[in-house]
Amino acid sequence: MGEVKSSPAATEVFNLIVPLERKLKAYLRLLSDPHRADTWLLEVRLFYEAEPVGRTSFTLNGHTQEEAESVARNIRSNAFLMQEIDQYLWSEND
Repeated sequence: MGEVKSSPAATEVFNLIVPLERKLKAYLRLLSDPHRADTWLLEVRLFYEAEPVGRTSFTLNGHTQEEAESVARNIRSNAFLMQEIDQYLWSEND
């Protein structure tokens, strides 16, 4: 996690806004890795009450495009990603 750095040659697959909990929403952007067909960058921009509160990213290795899109669409039910987002938000408030 940390600052999002996408490759200039990465191809954007889709964008999605997902409510995470109460007033917290995530703007998700999925980018393909130009060097590996099974690697994706999931950029996450977090907003609380419509104000930006942070950004992070996850590398999804070993996924087809359909699987990577499914991970993004179902981020709320992914315990690992939600825990990482929660820890990121708490570390930003310290």
